[in-house]
Amino acid sequence: MINNLNSKFMKKNIFYSFVIAIASFAFMACSSNDDDGNKQIKLPEKAQPSTDFTLGSFDNEQYADDAIKMDVTSWGNGTAQEFKSIELFADGHFLMTKPQAGNAPKRARMATRAVDINGTIEFDKGLYVYGTFTRVKDGVYSLSNNTKIEINENGVSGKATVTYTNSKGEVITVVVNVNINSKPDDALRQICRSWKMDSSETWLFTDNAYIGYGKQWLDLLVVKQEITITPDGKKWGFDEDDILDDKDDYCRRVIFSPCGTAIYFYVDGEVEVGRWEWKDKLNGVLRCWEPHDLDDDDDDDDDEWMDMTIRFDGKQMRAYTDYIDKENNVSFHAYNVSTFSAKY
Repeated sequence: MINNLNSKFMKKNIFYSFVIAIASFAFMACSSNDDDGNKQIKLPEKAQPSTDFTLGSFDNEQYADDAIKMDVTSWGNGTAQEFKSIELFADGHFLMTKPQAGNAPKRARMATRAVDINGTIEFDKGLYVYGTFTRVKDGVYSLSNNTKIEINENGVSGKATVTYTNSKGEVITVVVNVNINSKPDDALRQICRSWKMDSSETWLFTDNAYIGYGKQWLDLLVVKQEITITPDGKKWGFDEDDILDDKDDYCRRVIFSPCGTAIYFYVDGEVEVGRWEWKDKLNGVLRCWEPHDLDDDDDDDDDEWMDMTIRFDGKQMRAYTDYIDKENNVSFHAYNVSTFSAKY
């Protein structure tokens, strides 16, 4: 019997509830006199990744060979600098980052956005511009915000000169550092694409009790969910809000680029821009983090990065995570599996 319950507190996955959609847990601070200390808890098979990491069966996206990131080192013509970097994604979208974006507060979810008649989106009051591009010819790209980029060197690597035509028709010479992987390996090709999230499942346990299960999925642009609270969970005072995050925090789409950029799109219209890398490519372990220095000594937050185990299955990808928290000598485990399809 639980003899005293403290108030709930939220342990939020601060930065990518998108990729794994595990989001908020309300863990009970509690103590128990139950005789359950030696109860054996069996983890559901669906919550555990397979031992082996094998690749899926994906075709390259349309612009896989054009994926590139250009970081400005010199802006010519005496005009005001319009962007500090521009990246082309394999699915035919681009991300333009404005010079002021480096001063944006970290962990800001970019809810403020504007969309023009061509479908180009401005995130976070114009700090980021996201839209589509078309390859006019090799090295020349027309962007949906009425601008054009021409890379003046073929087989470019390192520094390059770019001719940029802005929306006013002004032609500006820009020197950039190029981030490109001209021969990415299969593991990189597999994950670097646009993904649609099919579902997210969460199992919540203590060391010796199964608390509950929740699943969210998108059905005709509406987030549906099912939640089960076990007898142990009810006895401890858990409710449905303790198992799943708010429906508005459901991530409907995520993009990974070969240059290490990740973009997450939520059903409520918010967008996040982050970074990713293979932490352990051999075993399929992916690391995501916020776009700031992980070695920042002034930030003592432990949640600056997140690791997940990736498994491919045909045209799908699954991301497995295990969150652990401890309160009043009680350990809580939240196992999450998010399933994505490569068909956006």
